[in-house]
Amino acid sequence: MSEEIERIRAEVAERVSPKAKDRAEIERVLRKVSSKINREAKNRKLQVRVEVEGSIAKDTWVADDRDLDVFIIFPHGTSKEDMKEEGLKLAKAGAGGLWRLGYAEHPYVEVEIDGCRLDIVPSIEIRDGDRPVTSVDRTPLHTRFMLERLSPKMKRDVRVLKQFMKGIEVYGAELKVGGFSGYLCELLALNYGSFEKVIRAAAEWRGKTVIDYMHHYKEGEGGKVFDTPLVIVDPVDRRRNAAAAVTHQSYSTFIAASRWFLRRPAMDFFFPKPESAGFPEVSKAIRERGTAVAAIAVGCPNLPSDILWGEVYKSLTRTVDMLDEHSFRVNSHTAWSDEKGSVVLLIEVEGRGVREGRIHMGPKVSFADEAERFVNKYLDSKNVLAGPYVKEDRWYVELKRDQTDLKALIKEEFPKLRLSKDIMVEAKKGFKVFVDGELATLCRGRKELVEVLLKFVRKRPAWLR
Repeated sequence: MSEEIERIRAEVAERVSPKAKDRAEIERVLRKVSSKINREAKNRKLQVRVEVEGSIAKDTWVADDRDLDVFIIFPHGTSKEDMKEEGLKLAKAGAGGLWRLGYAEHPYVEVEIDGCRLDIVPSIEIRDGDRPVTSVDRTPLHTRFMLERLSPKMKRDVRVLKQFMKGIEVYGAELKVGGFSGYLCELLALNYGSFEKVIRAAAEWRGKTVIDYMHHYKEGEGGKVFDTPLVIVDPVDRRRNAAAAVTHQSYSTFIAASRWFLRRPAMDFFFPKPESAGFPEVSKAIRERGTAVAAIAVGCPNLPSDILWGEVYKSLTRTVDMLDEHSFRVNSHTAWSDEKGSVVLLIEVEGRGVREGRIHMGPKVSFADEAERFVNKYLDSKNVLAGPYVKEDRWYVELKRDQTDLKALIKEEFPKLRLSKDIMVEAKKGFKVFVDGELATLCRGRKELVEVLLKFVRKRPAWLR
């Protein structure tokens, strides 16, 4: 089996490794941006240095990834306020064109130049052992750490591991994914030694996994310090869990996919074949399963990606909780956004309607005064379908529901929910609800949404064939 894995690994490595043309294009963009930043810094009499960080600097990038991390590094001892104020001016100068603000712990600039997506990030130089002034300050230490340890073979295997993560849809530490960052892939390859060894190790992970490459903690201590399913102690900062962004879902998916890959190695794990399907396939899948799928469409707030998805998931959770409170059994839920004009919350429930009555529990029979008030309240009420009645030690009554239809309930209750701030603003401007066959209208001209819906209702991951 290892021979087949090696054949696949070699083929993937060949496909994802950058060619001379790729490197030349990246270097041209970096020179252009760096020269603008340095020129602006000179004009402002600022002492900074411009460095590329991340996978480009470490030569672990995948050819079709044109994400560049450009750091503007202020001297050790610079105040956080000066770095933020002056650094943002330099970042905007480097971007030149149509940039937008991103926000981690402090603002940075996002821009697209010649097909490359750049994050231009101000930071402060720190030294080994220093506590970072901001969360991004340790990034240059990550770069140096990896450059000192990753061999050319390991770099190649990091690329293969990244492509595996992409294929099974767990690549990326951003909130939208909740998966494995590029740095995490590098740490896994460094810790285990090769792509195949990472996969074999992951296939054996059980419960909580702790990796402490630099042995910052005594045996068993690391798992007590960090409360996540996967703990990878950052080699350059023992106070940080580099795997903190990895959700239970991504962690479990990686384990399951690793096991399946070892049983049935295939290129599909790296390059899953897209399902060429339209809305009729979505509609058929919903009918066959006998469930109902609702979509709530609102406008998209103009926010940095991570902040946007934080708000989206919060609003989705509030909506699911509301449906649950009204006795709709939610099977699954997800969200889609083009991050420009639309946000769509997707929720699958057991059925489009619920029965007319709902059980309402009253006080214990032994509480005489409360029991009497309860009985008197509901004895002649027109909203009562059954009762009041005694069951075991309590009074109960069955009441009519205000709404029994999924769409009608969402339209009535969604604007009343405590949604996240910016999603609530968009909802007040207007929202639309689509259920089952009505989803065709929502999907018109949105190929990506159709693909998301098909995955949502079919459930089976592309690598499980």
